[in-house]
Amino acid sequence: MKGLVFKEPGKVSLMEVEKPEILHPQDAIVRITATTICGSDVHLAEGHIPTTPGYVMGHEYVGEVVETGDLVKQLEKGCRVAGPAAPYCGQCANCREGNISHCLQGGVHGSGPEFGNLPGSHSEYIRVPFADLNLVPVPEGVTDEQALFVGDILSTGYTGVLNCRVQTGDHVVIFGAGPVGLSAVMTARLFGPAKIILVGNRDEFRLEKGKSLGADETILGSKEDVQARIMELTGGRGADVVIDAAGAPSTVQSSLRCARIGGRVALMALYPMPIEFPMQEVGMKNLTITMGLGNLGYMRRLMDMIAQGQLDPSPLVSHRFPLDEAEEAYRLFRSREDNVLKVILRPAG
Repeated sequence: MKGLVFKEPGKVSLMEVEKPEILHPQDAIVRITATTICGSDVHLAEGHIPTTPGYVMGHEYVGEVVETGDLVKQLEKGCRVAGPAAPYCGQCANCREGNISHCLQGGVHGSGPEFGNLPGSHSEYIRVPFADLNLVPVPEGVTDEQALFVGDILSTGYTGVLNCRVQTGDHVVIFGAGPVGLSAVMTARLFGPAKIILVGNRDEFRLEKGKSLGADETILGSKEDVQARIMELTGGRGADVVIDAAGAPSTVQSSLRCARIGGRVALMALYPMPIEFPMQEVGMKNLTITMGLGNLGYMRRLMDMIAQGQLDPSPLVSHRFPLDEAEEAYRLFRSREDNVLKVILRPAG
């Protein structure tokens, strides 16, 4: 089969690779019908997250079950499914405590031996461990493009919203107009906040996309005084809720500074470097600060919301390529050309 392989830092190649096989009785093999390139794929391929090259990349996918292990009881061949970027066992000590993103028997698809050596989704087929627990059926009427993001970015944005306990009447500030930040906009809207303020640094088209997904106000950081504008939009009080989905030192510091006294802050991005907190400024504000990985246990809940018409993440898709053009798709996504947001890859057939 074909797969997009991380060859060396800065280089990915579409090539023939071995088709995955059932290794454990709880495994399933899924034929990929749609997958997408994620920001963390770029971090891996560029060497910002050190891993051993030679693996098929990708971790967001929708597909069809074609084979199951003997202990898989809830999935039938032909079933349409979406899966999590980081599958988990549900039985280890971390899973039992609710920390499924740190499963002792799990890992991250398409991220190399350092992250469980699980096959990636930028291919024609993928092997999914603990399939009954991890694979979520796609309801009739839900498209691949609607279902594709529940296993990563949509769950991550939603986790930030839940961690911050967004409530009716809150002023919510979201830093980062990328896919996770836009997912936070969509899911925060479900809780009836008074105002959602989306902050981006350079891409005006992403801010406009945020408005179409539920943001009430947008701020372009390269042209405006972010702190002053947030204080103006919140009546001088500051934000009740702040979510950082950008992952820069400046956005972490701005997140802490623009929160009101007693505010809630969720740091949900990948941070590639140590970041200094402005402790003298925020130490007396009684902030609640949460951080960590997205909880992929919310997949089924989000899939139900999509099926019921409460959410539609498909507007996040900006470009579509056949798997045969995966190298060009990766180049486009990495360069952020042509107003790219999320790129879908579809294997032939």
